[in-house]
Amino acid sequence: MIKYPYVWLCCGFAALGACLYGYDGVYFNGVSSLDIFVRHFGDKTADGSFEIKPATLSVMTSMINVGELVGSLLAAPLNDAVGRKGVFLTATIAIIIGIILQLVTNSSRALLTAGRAIMGFGVGNFSSTSPLYMAEVSPSSMRGPLLMCWQLTLSVSQIVAAGINRGMINIDTSFAYRFPIGFQLLFPALVLAGIYFVPESPRWLLRKGRNAEAEHALRILHRDQRETYCPQPALDEMQAALDIEAEATAGGSWLELVTDPVERRKVIYSAGALVAQQINGIQWFYYFGTVFSEAIGLSDPFLMTLIVFIIQVFVVLAAVLLANKLPRRPLLIVTTAIMTMSIFIVGCLGIPGNNVSKPIGKVIISFVIIEIAAFNFAWGPLGWTIASEMAVGRNRNKIYAVAVACFWVSVWVTVFTLPYLYYSANLGPKTGFVYTGLCFITWAYVYFCVGEVTGRTMEEIEGFFRDGIPAKKWKHQPRRPDGVSEGHHDDQPPIDEKNNSDSREEITKDV
Repeated sequence: MIKYPYVWLCCGFAALGACLYGYDGVYFNGVSSLDIFVRHFGDKTADGSFEIKPATLSVMTSMINVGELVGSLLAAPLNDAVGRKGVFLTATIAIIIGIILQLVTNSSRALLTAGRAIMGFGVGNFSSTSPLYMAEVSPSSMRGPLLMCWQLTLSVSQIVAAGINRGMINIDTSFAYRFPIGFQLLFPALVLAGIYFVPESPRWLLRKGRNAEAEHALRILHRDQRETYCPQPALDEMQAALDIEAEATAGGSWLELVTDPVERRKVIYSAGALVAQQINGIQWFYYFGTVFSEAIGLSDPFLMTLIVFIIQVFVVLAAVLLANKLPRRPLLIVTTAIMTMSIFIVGCLGIPGNNVSKPIGKVIISFVIIEIAAFNFAWGPLGWTIASEMAVGRNRNKIYAVAVACFWVSVWVTVFTLPYLYYSANLGPKTGFVYTGLCFITWAYVYFCVGEVTGRTMEEIEGFFRDGIPAKKWKHQPRRPDGVSEGHHDDQPPIDEKNNSDSREEITKDV
């Protein structure tokens, strides 16, 4: 039987936010290459044909990332004020409005772009809040696999988008792009249908002094153990942690994320995970994969995109199943090396010329598939997991909001600059060299900032930051006593002072 089935169900509900992010990147990638879409939203050329200029494509594609950036930043005060469920509801309303704005036009680029920006606000709310909620309702032993389900949900939605795009290629009416846009309404509909039945985060309820509701939320999450489960120990531990957090928060502010060395280190570790995840070229295929496949001469780019995302789902599923069995540092080092070599080879294959032959095109797409597989076995799911786990303590909401904002900035910069690099700068496949260089930043992040925290409570991770322990030494720190539920623990084994002293001396090397 599945352990904690209601926790899985609630986390699955929260992961619906990943559907919109995954779906949008793939569906718009395909739709923007359809002849009917180009005729309706492109510019007429001298020979009577239509085209969407690189600058226009950059703005239309990346405007959703601007909305996601704003939404992720505003998610922190919204989470503090109205709770996780309140943000889910706000995000859903924004998404519905954004989709409707896109559906009502068949020629206005301004309206389409505005709709994508408003929808992005909702997606940004979800991307900041969903992993936060999942981490707060998950037992520490299951936190890693549950957070990895964010990437699994994202991957499934990408298959759905690729399949819908494949079915639209022979349709020569506005239905070819209206249906993929309208299909997105399914996701907010599911959120509205389920939000009443999902409990609020017990931590947030305790923080607001709503103890009875927090107890009720814990009983819902542990409904499968209703005969034996007692929520009081977990409530006491969370309350003790919140009391310490409240005492430390007095006089705190956003500026503290910069001025306080402990909080600054948390921001670097949390935000760095999502930046390192995105700067290695993966968005090249996610946002422009169909256009890229067509450019390198593949006969059916839509089918190739669908095949790639089907492979991706199986890779992510394997990553989720092995989440607590593979150490993170070596896994990320190996997969980053594979990605670096793959994107470098893609760049090398473009040296003879940008108009590559069909055989070379097939070799290029093979290495793109290798990169996507390596990414989704490690960085895809682990980036979100690490970012959520590193956002601990009194500024948890603020740290995670900054991390997700950095994520959307990274995505926006990548998506906005890709058409210029590929077309305007005439790099073609040689764009791979740009991302090869950026992969070394990912390497640096893994070496200095990735520690082993599988099975650790949020309070233990907070202690690592507070005591200045380098990430590479987290694996060797004493663990909490077996059988103690997640929360603050007064009876934890003491941390070795000699090791701790050495760790403090090395902290400047890690940050």
